[in-house]
Amino acid sequence: MPGTGETEQTKDRLLHAAGDEFARVGFGAASVRAICAAADANVSAVKYHFGSKEDLYLAVWMVAASQMVSSEPLPRAGDHDDPRDTLRAFVAWFMRLVLTESVSHPWAGQLLAHETVSPTPGALETFVRHCAGPIKEEMSRIVGAIVGRQAGTKTHDDLVFAVIALCVNAKHSRGILTKLGHPPPTTKAGINRMAKVMAEFAIGGLDGFANGAAH
Repeated sequence: MPGTGETEQTKDRLLHAAGDEFARVGFGAASVRAICAAADANVSAVKYHFGSKEDLYLAVWMVAASQMVSSEPLPRAGDHDDPRDTLRAFVAWFMRLVLTESVSHPWAGQLLAHETVSPTPGALETFVRHCAGPIKEEMSRIVGAIVGRQAGTKTHDDLVFAVIALCVNAKHSRGILTKLGHPPPTTKAGINRMAKVMAEFAIGGLDGFANGAAH
């Protein structure tokens, strides 16, 4: 029987081969046989290590979500004396995250694209729990530090998701923006430039809303 080290190596090879395959063709078209061949593993290895193709897919999603949030340190509420500076850092971090396919998170973008077309049970829930949820919660704390809670919970959530929408719009509207002559940037410098504009726009809106709510 293989030793523990060899077993874990096989499991790791399967996970990374599966990540590449699922990102390339999506869950439905992915072949367990192709994954095992790429991992240099027996075709029964997926069942042994993960239970099923579906469980392997969810394991890949957990890794992809973790890769995204750990590729750069997540800016935290309280990182700066002025929460507006934290928001500026957060928007730049978030836009770099969604607009670049990094070597540190190579699967998430394509996995999300496939899920948009052909949703599968549990995948998006896994992504929300391990990636989108923590991002939303931190954004909520930052917005709360700027606006306060006088506007009420529902309005607070609307403001949080308005800022999030600013950050992800360039990613999801890339095709339309390109045809309009304003393709989203692909370099870090370009993304940071756009993020600065978006952050100042968001801060102006949040400050204006806070001042209006206070009166």
